[in-house]
Amino acid sequence: MKASKIQNRSLSYNIGILLKDFFVFCKRPRIAILLLVLVPSLFSFLLQASVHAEQDLQRAVTQSRRTAIVTAVERASPAVVNISAIQSVTQLTSLDEWFLREFWGEVPPIRKRSLREVGSGVIISEDGYILTNHHVIKKAEKIRVAIPDGREFDAHVLGYDFLSDLALLKVDTKEDLPQIKWGDSDNLLIGEWALAIGNPFGLSFGNAQPTVTIGIVSATQRSLALDNRFYETLIQTDASVNPGNSGGALVNVHGELIGINTVIRSTSGGSQGVGFAIPANKARKVIEKITEHGCIVPPYLGVEIQSVTEEMAEKLLGKEASQKSVFSRGVLVSELEKQSPIAAAGIKRGDIIRSISGHQTKDETDFKAVVRLLPLNQNIKCEFIRRGKKRETNLKLKTLEWEYAPQRWGLTLTQPDKKRAKKYKRRGVLISHIEKGSGLAEVLKKGDVIYQINDIEIHTLEIFKIVDERIHAPSRIQVYFERNGEQKSIPITFHRNNRWR
Repeated sequence: MKASKIQNRSLSYNIGILLKDFFVFCKRPRIAILLLVLVPSLFSFLLQASVHAEQDLQRAVTQSRRTAIVTAVERASPAVVNISAIQSVTQLTSLDEWFLREFWGEVPPIRKRSLREVGSGVIISEDGYILTNHHVIKKAEKIRVAIPDGREFDAHVLGYDFLSDLALLKVDTKEDLPQIKWGDSDNLLIGEWALAIGNPFGLSFGNAQPTVTIGIVSATQRSLALDNRFYETLIQTDASVNPGNSGGALVNVHGELIGINTVIRSTSGGSQGVGFAIPANKARKVIEKITEHGCIVPPYLGVEIQSVTEEMAEKLLGKEASQKSVFSRGVLVSELEKQSPIAAAGIKRGDIIRSISGHQTKDETDFKAVVRLLPLNQNIKCEFIRRGKKRETNLKLKTLEWEYAPQRWGLTLTQPDKKRAKKYKRRGVLISHIEKGSGLAEVLKKGDVIYQINDIEIHTLEIFKIVDERIHAPSRIQVYFERNGEQKSIPITFHRNNRWR
């Protein structure tokens, strides 16, 4: 404004000089008087033009600051929330308790304190559904959600999927909440802008305004194994992602959700330009299944597969063909049930499945990670190799795998649905049948829920199968189960395909 005043003074001074010169040289006073009447209007016009020019300049500067990035943040950040996962912990360890009992004969009253873990989440519907990572809330006894406009709510867990590390929360409110808009994570371009929005290091605790960092999409289709989870098809970004960002949003320049920030890869524990996000399209599939079943129940395949090694590929395809990358990736069909969906699609024992639903299968783990989220009663394109020749077929999955009868155990396990799962304190797998000749019939009963084996929590039937495949005789395991609200455990020994206490 100071510059504007100086310009106006300069303008007035120049007009005054012109008028003075005019009266000196003007021979006709009437014309001079007429000009004196017109000059104020001219001065006012020039002054207004100067003001308008300055306003146009300010608007241009403001518009130059309001970039696509700023607009994207304004659209997305109101739906990114701060999550506080609260749990009670004791001050004494089990070793402390043993020492006190052994030497003093009693244990003093155990003091408990609240431990608060902070993370992020994304509001995906205006009626209070929130998406976050499972590891953010896995030990929480109470969950508190704070949104950027200052409102806070208690949240409860509707369901989760341990393997994909996603959880669905719900807050009860009659007020509409800001929701994020979904993007298409299958249509990302390497190098396009990506914004990570969340709560790194708990900085927004007490102030729910999220932190925004910017980078690019560095890569897609990344795979990573961490904490007994297998993350596949991850989005890699160099936007700063730090502890506390977990569960937050990765958005594009339109403010659309393209991923859920989940994992960092670092030698120091902080951001080093390598962060990973679960693709939004995958998250939507997980949400649909959690909403319907409370967990992921994979489709029934009726097939056993194994990863294709170089040696195996050479035996099946010949040395020359096996050296070609197109033939060296995929999974081998080692066993096949006659009535299975795989058999109905024309695939036979010894075939190599290299692509399913457009996803190139690298190995057994990758194959299972893709198949578990496939829909029922839809034609699914499947590419496979038979005797060195590439073939295509359509696969149609018809049922979900609700039951599983593990070898050696002599029992049948069932995945509880949402209604039945609420009857138990712990999430696990339900014993629906025990064979009379089973060595476990004396200690386990129909209706028991197995929720842990050794130190691994058995959230679903899927995880039980994974753990069971890793038990090799001879071995001794500890099985934890719930019966009539009480939690118990028994040791089980496997030896030459037999089991006993």
